Amino acid sequence: MRVLPAYPLFVKDPNFSLWSRTDCLNESHPQSWFGEDKPIYGFACVNGVNYCFLGEYDCFLSGNCKKAKQISVRVTAYTTEYEFALDEVRLAVRFVSPLPLDDLDLLSNPVCYMEYEAEGADEVTVSLFVDRHVAFNRASGCNQAVRGCVIPTSFGESALMGLSRQLLLSNCDDRIGADWGYYYLSGERAYILDKQDILRFLADGCRECEITCKGAEQFMGAVNTGKQGIISIAYDEIASIDYFGTLKKGWYLEEHTINEAIESVWKNYRAIDEKLNRLDGELKKRAARFGEDYYDILVASLRQSIAGHKLIKGQKGEAIFLSKENGSNGCIGTVDVSYPSMPLYLLYNTELVKGMMRPVLKFAQMPVWSYDFAPHDVGTYPVCCGQVYGLNRRESHYHATYAKNDFLQNHLPLYRFPAEFEAYDFDRQMPVEECANMLIMFAACYHYDNDIEFFKEYDSLGEKWVKYLVSYGLKPENQLCTDDFAGHLKNNVNLAIKATVGIACYAMLKKAEGDEKSYGEFRRIAENFASEILAFGKKFSHLPLTWDSDETTFSMKYNLAFDKLLGLGLFPQEFLEREVDYYLDKMNQYGTPLDSRCGYTKSDWQMWCAALTDHEEKRRRFVKSLKSFLTTSPVRIPFGDWFESEDGKTHHFVARTVQGGCFILLLLDNM
Repeated sequence: MRVLPAYPLFVKDPNFSLWSRTDCLNESHPQSWFGEDKPIYGFACVNGVNYCFLGEYDCFLSGNCKKAKQISVRVTAYTTEYEFALDEVRLAVRFVSPLPLDDLDLLSNPVCYMEYEAEGADEVTVSLFVDRHVAFNRASGCNQAVRGCVIPTSFGESALMGLSRQLLLSNCDDRIGADWGYYYLSGERAYILDKQDILRFLADGCRECEITCKGAEQFMGAVNTGKQGIISIAYDEIASIDYFGTLKKGWYLEEHTINEAIESVWKNYRAIDEKLNRLDGELKKRAARFGEDYYDILVASLRQSIAGHKLIKGQKGEAIFLSKENGSNGCIGTVDVSYPSMPLYLLYNTELVKGMMRPVLKFAQMPVWSYDFAPHDVGTYPVCCGQVYGLNRRESHYHATYAKNDFLQNHLPLYRFPAEFEAYDFDRQMPVEECANMLIMFAACYHYDNDIEFFKEYDSLGEKWVKYLVSYGLKPENQLCTDDFAGHLKNNVNLAIKATVGIACYAMLKKAEGDEKSYGEFRRIAENFASEILAFGKKFSHLPLTWDSDETTFSMKYNLAFDKLLGLGLFPQEFLEREVDYYLDKMNQYGTPLDSRCGYTKSDWQMWCAALTDHEEKRRRFVKSLKSFLTTSPVRIPFGDWFESEDGKTHHFVARTVQGGCFILLLLDNM
């Protein structure tokens, strides 16, 4: 029955992300993306008999209801769908996360819903009960007293709950959620109640009962009657992002209240269903070219990638699309996370790729960033305070407590510090990586939307970064790349390829601006770099890991992908095929190792390498290995992108946005 390692239930952004880690919905509690239990119980009362279909069926429930028998689970791009047998009655339950990339209002509307339909019953009552732990982190040590109430709506009622003491934007770390904001659970009737109230409710046949709410384990409850309907859950963060000193709400809530958000979904959910079903059908049709397994990979990736971001509005109303490095370090707006995730957003809305770039471009123009290369990030989620990766720990007049306290460093306004601050340890930067990433992203946006104005706005940064690549990109010094977990590497050939592609992208952008002189200059440099790489490769059966190693070494040269997709023509197809053949020869059950130093691999780079070949069967071998990881790997977490190629054991990374990179094969249709 297994379809995914973990199933998205209600997912919208890094702080509103609830998953099931078991194949049967009523064998475990929902959890946050980072694995903290967020108990939610779902019940259906059919002809006077209670059934539990959601949440861990334990001794608390055993004397008061039956465990619903799950028949199936199915996952689409925007829904996770279950079917249950309640004796003779069939109950279908769909968890819907409206995340259409072409509709920024709906994408950012902080409401998800559970849709249900019962067949074969005369009378049905469906209810959800959400534990107070949804509103805070168990491990954060915050004040755990919550407050809640019930408010009327046009369709029924909403129960809301949040911490009594609101700690806005207080958690600036990786595997943690929010200790602020309010959750709203909405149905025909809503309650604030405790466990004993829930038991009385079940014992009374899911009818109105006396609510006391005297216990410590408080819940929000929502109850509907009828054979079909929805129950929604919404999250109002109050404040979502500290954007370089300005507190920002999410995109939708900048112009609407949370009540308007909930009312909009209840009023329009059938139209939303139709839109999402159409988008899913189109995706399935496009993915069919690459085999049925590829569609399964895409639906495992889409909601996870999008929900790892927060969309806010900039000063001029422009999109700012901020990722959180889930499970890696918690950074916000990381360039080498945006780069691999880019294919999904190029397919549907280049404005979101630009939204990933804007905060980095803003910070790169500030005095404290005095380097000739691009930044790595702009802070730690949810605070855009300036790059925190590779911070210098030397004490100084400006460092003050920052040099001594790991927690406080994430909250200090690094963007306000002067150039002489000497904020960063150069040895822990990714200079070639990030310069090339930004230039390739500029070019990819232009290629897919034909708008050169975005690049023109930041022309001076582009010029600075391309000159850095010309000086240092062909044979990089000992430094990190995006695969920083593999450590420093000198003369990294894959990084040299990225630099070469980045220079060619800059040339392409200058040509679009009408600057033929600059185009010719940088195009020649890129061609010369590529010729040197190709000449080196001819000495071996494949490109080695570094300029100073031999063919006993290798690495997946995923950075070749955008040379092909953008039609740059630096590396011939026969050269790409030779590389792919070698990767396939090294492939294990769950993919090809990232390089010859290790046994682990990356899911996004697997798909990028699949995009290098023109042969269907070769592509399908990459796809098949990744599908195998989804269905048989031993670790039950949201789609991990870093794992062992032989046994599928995952490393650290979980629920990351980079899985948007799995959509890269669909870009082959738009070459």
